[in-house]
Amino acid sequence: MDFSVGAKLIGTFKDQILNLGNNIKDEYLFIYKNGLIDYINNFYEKYSSIKTFIYRDEKVNFYDIYYPIKIRNKKKSIEINDFNEIFENYQYLTIIGNAGSGKSMLTKHIFLSSAENCKRIPIIIELRNLNNCKETIEEYITRIITQNKISPNYKITERILKEGNFIFLLDGYDEIYSENKNKITTDIENFVDRYYKNVFIVTSRPGANAESLTRFDNFEVQSLRRRDMHKFIKMQLSLQENDKLERKIMYEINKHENDGYREYLSSPLLLSMFIFTFNNYPELPKQKSKFYWNVFDTLCSRHDSFTKAGGWQHERKSGLKNDELETILKWFSYVSLFDGKYNFDKEYLSASLIKIDNKLGIHIDFDNVLYDLTTSISILIQDGIEYTFPHKSLQEYFAASLIISLNNDQKIKIYTERFSKFFDFSSGGNENFYKLCYELDKINFLKFFLIPQLKLAFPKNINDKIEIFNIICDKICFNFIFTRNENQKIVSGLIQFLYTKYNDLFFNSSEIDKIMLEYCDILQEKFIKFLEINSDKEKQLKYFEKHTFNVKLEDINHMDYHLVDFIKINGIIDDVYNLYNNIWNYIDKLELEIEKDEKGISELLDIL
Repeated sequence: MDFSVGAKLIGTFKDQILNLGNNIKDEYLFIYKNGLIDYINNFYEKYSSIKTFIYRDEKVNFYDIYYPIKIRNKKKSIEINDFNEIFENYQYLTIIGNAGSGKSMLTKHIFLSSAENCKRIPIIIELRNLNNCKETIEEYITRIITQNKISPNYKITERILKEGNFIFLLDGYDEIYSENKNKITTDIENFVDRYYKNVFIVTSRPGANAESLTRFDNFEVQSLRRRDMHKFIKMQLSLQENDKLERKIMYEINKHENDGYREYLSSPLLLSMFIFTFNNYPELPKQKSKFYWNVFDTLCSRHDSFTKAGGWQHERKSGLKNDELETILKWFSYVSLFDGKYNFDKEYLSASLIKIDNKLGIHIDFDNVLYDLTTSISILIQDGIEYTFPHKSLQEYFAASLIISLNNDQKIKIYTERFSKFFDFSSGGNENFYKLCYELDKINFLKFFLIPQLKLAFPKNINDKIEIFNIICDKICFNFIFTRNENQKIVSGLIQFLYTKYNDLFFNSSEIDKIMLEYCDILQEKFIKFLEINSDKEKQLKYFEKHTFNVKLEDINHMDYHLVDFIKINGIIDDVYNLYNNIWNYIDKLELEIEKDEKGISELLDIL
């Protein structure tokens, strides 16, 4: 008898199957037994014990090191523990979080808890896998459920999905290529509409426009607060029983002079990096890029000092020195990032390293270099037949480091050509990469990429306010969202900005963030008053719910007149015009930064 987690979970739904007619009962059992039990067992085993950034040499129990993060919508903050309560109120969720905020760990937690609680059957879909896949998401999920076996009857698979027993975890919406975004988004929404009884969770970095998915309630991952940091550190070091190290780390974090750096440590990933490197680099670095360099240096030079007495190193099979391995990582990260690749099979790794070898003449022995990257320094992690960085942000760091090492002509070409294509190709979520480029190569990054891209997106010297309104709403969209009571009567509403890839360009502007929040508040007040007057006009107001994406006035004749009146009468066109002017104030400020920095460098060169 099978006593596995998968068998127990599927057994929960046995009665439903047995109550079906005999003509389809066997076919149901075929799919459940031949696909789902093995699928659940496989991922349960994969997630229940894991390697982490701190514990790299051996797997640890997931719940020994999992710190429960919180997510928040406009109304409240919640901790995902009581799934029944959450899914009664929120059946469709988008979870938005920056690099290293804990989305991946949260996804694993939801999978494990769902499997153990036997309430719903969890299915995890890494959305990047759909980029090069010709299947629809339904065909892709059906293949997962049946483990590539031919289902005896498509209608049976369809009926299984319609029962509402599943929780679908659609991970990494930001990793969908922009050229595929519309198709895959439509595909996802059709799948959700077709199998609406299930629970759906989509995770994404900001800027990918996951917030625009219809049906879904949007939640943001909350940063770690000071008390969370202490608990997080304590939990990560609990297996070490190293109270002294815990106290030292907390003492450094709590220093008054480090208050300005605490924002870095509100990210679980960066806090893990600081714990990992603390013995060798006990001071908080001023720049995020320095965190990553400290991590690489610790991995290369003192790999085992955190967990093993004596600080001995793994054998370096390739014979390459640290700077040679770093050069390989920089070039590989640059190539793979601009290829849109975040997981790599051996074929891709081999082909890329051969190219690097041919160009740089480092004499790369593929098997030995792969051993060093995955075992000797553990900068790549093997996951089944694929390899990945411990986090995408490390790949971004090495790519940015490569760019700073090039000469000016090469940089200009990359910023003007490769970055422009990368931006067009992207659907958002690259704020971290841009921050690193800004830190490491501020003048060139601003002069040849960021400022030209802003000027292209938001052209200057436009006097027509409606044209400006359309430009802003095309780049920085907003949503009209209704709150309904149990009788589906509209009782209130709110307006949200949808973060697109263009918001990535404002990564360094607290002013723009503040202005956009103020603008949202202004719109919110006007929208609530509008609803108070028009809440009984259900038919007309449905236009708002159906057209919550890219509200534009370029084709007024085909728009609902209520929406046009709302925008015109309430002076929203003027509000957007003010936002446009503030964006240009930001551009002017960046150009002054360049002028000041270049002047300072020239004066220093004259002194020297």
